[in-house]
Amino acid sequence: MNQKEAMNDKDSNQVDILDVLIAIAKHKILIIKVVVVVAIISLIISLVWPNTYRSTTTFLPPKQSSVLPSGLGGLVGSALGGLGMSSSQLSSEATLSILKSRSLREELIHTFNLNEVYGSEIMEQLLDYVEQNTTIETMREGGFGFSPLITIDLSYDDREPERAQEIVDFYVTKLDSTIRSINKRYAEDSFTLINIRYLQNLEDLERAEIALKEFQEQYGIFEVEEQAQLMIQNIAKLKATQIELEVQINVLEQTVNTNSPELQNLIRTRDEITRQIEALIRRSDDTADNYLFFPLQDVPGLSVEYLRLYREVIIQNKVLENIYPQVQYQEMLLTTSSPSLQIVDTPNLPTYKIAPKRAFIVLGGVLFGLFASLIMVFYREAMEKGREKNSAYYHKMKEFGEQLSFRNKKVDN
Repeated sequence: MNQKEAMNDKDSNQVDILDVLIAIAKHKILIIKVVVVVAIISLIISLVWPNTYRSTTTFLPPKQSSVLPSGLGGLVGSALGGLGMSSSQLSSEATLSILKSRSLREELIHTFNLNEVYGSEIMEQLLDYVEQNTTIETMREGGFGFSPLITIDLSYDDREPERAQEIVDFYVTKLDSTIRSINKRYAEDSFTLINIRYLQNLEDLERAEIALKEFQEQYGIFEVEEQAQLMIQNIAKLKATQIELEVQINVLEQTVNTNSPELQNLIRTRDEITRQIEALIRRSDDTADNYLFFPLQDVPGLSVEYLRLYREVIIQNKVLENIYPQVQYQEMLLTTSSPSLQIVDTPNLPTYKIAPKRAFIVLGGVLFGLFASLIMVFYREAMEKGREKNSAYYHKMKEFGEQLSFRNKKVDN
């Protein structure tokens, strides 16, 4: 009995598959008509759909370069060798922020009258259109963690190939001018701070030289011991390093947050150098360590006074040696205009559309038509079988169709 039921089930399955094939063959004309009609409609849509063109450019973002000497020399030169000021305050990441800024895209909309192109006067909607048509792709260095940018690919899609090229060129030109402007302001601020300290150094040096000269004219020149000279040289080097750090701190305070790790590190380093200077000065003026230097308190009072004046001249000269190249370099940055971006591929004039993909549209239409026609065939077959058997499912489907109909229904009095 079980074998007979299994055979009946097998025959039932074969009949079901055959019923499907018979239904498809029975309504093959309907299926062909639906597929052909939908394919023709898809082809018409693909032909009417306006072409879209893409213009692309590739460029290298600006890189920061060192302005100050990498080694600060003296006792702490090796520890502070990595510190320095930047000639290009904008990083490559800031380049992406400028490209995505609202102000740049609003200017783009006004320049090319995109409100007329996209048929809208709502700025938020126009900004969405621009964002959808703008593509920014980046290439970074390999490795773990944060990797710096190497190149940036910028593209824009538009119905007019000439306008697409002009918009990409506008992006690059505006980005370059914005970076130049910001970097120039940074250079002006840096030059102002460094120049103020430079002028003060000249005044301090002149004052120290005059004081030493007057002392020499009044009392004559005193010979300074070699170890005392070494101590003065060390103090001078530390003082020069302290001045360099103060300049860097003043510049960074104009550009970064007060909680910046780099700024806090510079402040701690400066404070430590200041303590070392004060310790050396107290050692030279009070009780010097016999291990390194002869105690200057044993030198006659005039010699101590001479050493103080001589030390101040040496310190100011050392500061001048370090700060004068910075002044010259910052002045050169103000007078020299160098490109902030390096263009690898200029914006191209597209000659081949990227959309619409007519073959995919027609293929999608054919598949949709085939699917819709099969649904229609199966629905018809189900209704015919239901009508023959007068099943409850048939009456429910009939009632559902009547409810969907927009024809006037009779109203019972």
